[in-house]
Amino acid sequence: MRKSMQMGVLGLVLIGLVGCEAAEQSAQKLAEKAEQAVVDVAREAIDETVKELNKQVDEVQQSTNEWLGKPTEEAEPQQPEQPQAEPDDQAVTKSIET
Repeated sequence: MRKSMQMGVLGLVLIGLVGCEAAEQSAQKLAEKAEQAVVDVAREAIDETVKELNKQVDEVQQSTNEWLGKPTEEAEPQQPEQPQAEPDDQAVTKSIET
């Protein structure tokens, strides 16, 4: 009788441990989802802040250009970059030899 009681208690303890493990896994998954939600909200807030800051910088640049009397242009013409000449391998070799 004593053995069966011990086995019953042992079974209940094992069931309790399995339940605790499942609860821990659920809590871990919930924590991961909450962390991802916080990251998403922070990223969204930063994105909005950067957009607003860029808008304000553009407005300041435009008003500064107007104050300086420069014509306002939507897109400033950009000059194409000149490709830089690559060093001549033979010239480099000759300078090393001398």
